[in-house]
Amino acid sequence: MERLDTLLMQEKRPKSFKVHYTWIYVTERCNLHCDYCFFRHMHGREISLDAVEQLFLLFEREETAPTTLIFSGGEAFLAKENLFKILNEAHQRLKETSLHIQTNGLLINAADIVQLRELGVSLEFGIDGNSQTTLEHRCGLKPASFEKLTNTIAQCVAAGISCGSTMTVHPHEVEHMEQGLDFLRSIGMPHVDITPAAFMPWTPELVASFKKNYLALARCRERRRVMYANEDIEWISPGVMDLSLHPPNYLFGGDAFLCLPEEKRLEFTLWNPVNGQFRPEIMSIYEDAYAKMHQQHPRLPYREHVCHSFELMNTMMGTEYMNTWAINDIMRFLTKTHLRLRLKKYGHDQGH
Repeated sequence: MERLDTLLMQEKRPKSFKVHYTWIYVTERCNLHCDYCFFRHMHGREISLDAVEQLFLLFEREETAPTTLIFSGGEAFLAKENLFKILNEAHQRLKETSLHIQTNGLLINAADIVQLRELGVSLEFGIDGNSQTTLEHRCGLKPASFEKLTNTIAQCVAAGISCGSTMTVHPHEVEHMEQGLDFLRSIGMPHVDITPAAFMPWTPELVASFKKNYLALARCRERRRVMYANEDIEWISPGVMDLSLHPPNYLFGGDAFLCLPEEKRLEFTLWNPVNGQFRPEIMSIYEDAYAKMHQQHPRLPYREHVCHSFELMNTMMGTEYMNTWAINDIMRFLTKTHLRLRLKKYGHDQGH
């Protein structure tokens, strides 16, 4: 009888899983209004600290931990008190996990820089190139605040904090990619992730122009030294997935689901936030999608995993919510380009 009970318990236990990246969106509030923002439905809420604790307990229960824990928003530093509470807790409990913040950089002060350096946190600044391009699309940013941003970046780099930037390319800016990258190089940005604005109206002609201009940049040895290629150098295996925790306590399979409206968040949240238990009927949606992704290729570049997440998000919406044809076409082009040119982590090439 004991043996039968044990077998039944094993059958009921959910499949174990491994987590790759995890995002914690500490707040939905932001001090900018970027016209291409991926966070489509904000309600001004902050993350529940109880939900964060359940997330950490989930990692411990499943005997897994993210390679990188990414803090974002909104603007993460608008919830500075909770941000540093969670950072300190993660620093204590997730010893092998890198800590990373996505930020527009406008609220970081000297005291923050000291704490970030002590905690070993890396920073990803949202800056799309020179002031003209960045101010055009990061609405609410002014010339004075842009200057403050570039000064803050310089201070963080000088303090020894690992820094990079996301250079989001609006379709109207595909002909300005060279100027944008060269500006970021000129202010000492160590690496730059050049990425297309996902919800903007990409046409086949604009997609072709993005590819042409990106390839020209990547073929220049000095420029490709700073071009971010981690999502193509890192590989993902079956059974591995991302997680993302959204205000106040929703859990999803990665940041692709950030743009879901509230009714879909309620429908597709992965867990019961009170006890941290997965909802098996929702987890099976992810498991089936990623199993299908790996049918022909047991190991795939991480960016391919992102492409499938976008497609799964459209499936959840029941409509072509995102133009996945254009975005995924660009994403897969980036993978091929980075692998062909043999870029390494943080964009450093291999000397050829």
